[in-house]
Amino acid sequence: MKKILIVLLGSLLILGGCFQMNEKTEEEKEQEGTTPVQDYVGQGFSFVDGDKSAERVKKHEEEIKQEAINYMKTTYKTDVKVNNVVPARNAAVVMVECEEPIQFHTSVIVSLVLNKDDVGSARSDEGEVEKAIVGGLYAKAYKEEFEHLDAFAEKIAKEYDLLGMREEAIDKTASVGYAEKYYFIAIAASYYPNVYNAYIENPAIPVDELRNLFLKDDPSNEKMAIAMNFFAKEESLPKKELVNNLASEILQESRLPKGTYETTVYKNLIVNRVGLPDGESIDAKDIIK
Repeated sequence: MKKILIVLLGSLLILGGCFQMNEKTEEEKEQEGTTPVQDYVGQGFSFVDGDKSAERVKKHEEEIKQEAINYMKTTYKTDVKVNNVVPARNAAVVMVECEEPIQFHTSVIVSLVLNKDDVGSARSDEGEVEKAIVGGLYAKAYKEEFEHLDAFAEKIAKEYDLLGMREEAIDKTASVGYAEKYYFIAIAASYYPNVYNAYIENPAIPVDELRNLFLKDDPSNEKMAIAMNFFAKEESLPKKELVNNLASEILQESRLPKGTYETTVYKNLIVNRVGLPDGESIDAKDIIK
């Protein structure tokens, strides 16, 4: 009798697990899963306890968007557009993009007032918007060099049969600052106080002045990092030799923006809920140009 009871309990537990799996929504499945980088456009992107505030965020979405836009304009003298509003714990994370006078992606956190059906104030994580601004200013100061980097990155991606992030994914999930398909600028704004302060005083600061200020804050360009990120077309990683060859081509290429280049090749999959690569990667030695 005990054996029969144990078997029955085991069967019920298995069935219970199946019922729970069947009850999961498509959104929950997306959040738990992965997607090939070529198909990832932000599906399932989420934050902790976002499900608990999703209804309120949806109800107040327009107010939340405007709060984020106002925050960027008031605090950083910068106009942005909203690409995504993502529910979070007692808040919404608003993914925003600046297109003029500089380009960058960042995020703003808009709180929800506890025990009230109302939207609170906006804020940003320390240093996040500042680094996005400085990255955008560097791309503006060296526009031709970055245009050459775009073309060069596209060329070597095709040469080695590699992929990059889709624009839709960057818009909906990225808050790293200046980001393109195959790279982003990875810096701390605290390294460039003269550059940042000059922008806050005058967002229309001329390119020549920007270049002088970057040289003043970082004469050898050693603090400027450009992360080159590529993805394999398959789930398996390419050989280390391929990544080293990529790094060698970057080293030999002229007319690229100055800085330290960090070259990485990831597997093909993106983790939906965080919008970041899944699994292992191969890194090349950093290159200073």
